[in-house]
Amino acid sequence: MQNRPLISIITVAYNNRFGLEETIKSVINQSFKNFEFIIIDGNSNDGSKELLESYSSQINFWISEPDKGIYNAMNKGIVNSKGDYLIFMNSGDRFSTPEILEKIAPSFNNEDIVYGNAYYELENRKKYEYRIPSKITIGSLLKEPICHQSAFFRKELFEKYGMYDETNRIASDWTFMMDLFMHHNISQKYINEFISIFEKTGISNTNTDLSFSEQKKYLDENVSDEIQSMAKYFDEYSKFYNGKPGTMLRIIRDKIYNLIYRKRSYERKYID
Repeated sequence: MQNRPLISIITVAYNNRFGLEETIKSVINQSFKNFEFIIIDGNSNDGSKELLESYSSQINFWISEPDKGIYNAMNKGIVNSKGDYLIFMNSGDRFSTPEILEKIAPSFNNEDIVYGNAYYELENRKKYEYRIPSKITIGSLLKEPICHQSAFFRKELFEKYGMYDETNRIASDWTFMMDLFMHHNISQKYINEFISIFEKTGISNTNTDLSFSEQKKYLDENVSDEIQSMAKYFDEYSKFYNGKPGTMLRIIRDKIYNLIYRKRSYERKYID
């Protein structure tokens, strides 16, 4: 492993021994090796600590101690990370294939955020596609967040703009993204690959009321209704304007303008 790893993989866990081991196996079996693996466990009592001890030689840093919630644990991971990019793979999350990091790593080129698609699983273990827009905008974030299990953030973002808001229980990864795109000139790169698999049984998926409540509180405090509406409709307008229908309308408009201009030029010349 190089002195400074390209990627820090941060896993937070609490009383999910089975899911934690699945995540560990997915990470350590990656063919790409220029990463560090960090696990923050919230003082689990289900055998997770013993599991971490058994894999300790393949984990760069781990602790098991009480925390103040998921974002407190994620922030601990950020503080202890040394990679250029950070990705958060919580217990139960896995990479889509053992070769996926090796496949996408050459695409990294100093962008602030590099991201792709994901699969999600329900209780039947059947995989469903979760496709992410090829361009992140405020409008796209208002409609649906990106998948943090398939997103790599430059560590500098957290050093410059602060870490996750620990007062929220669910929505701070989303509010962090909103802050980045509203207030800072963030570069991004979309990779059209399915990078991760996540279980759609986590707290953010099973407690949608709390998630919406925290998002609404953030929007009420930071984004006016007018800006929200403009952001949502701008993406639709841009897609229409730059697509085939918008192009055809511009061609027709230009032809009409040309006809009008020629007619006026002719009339002016005739009058003169």
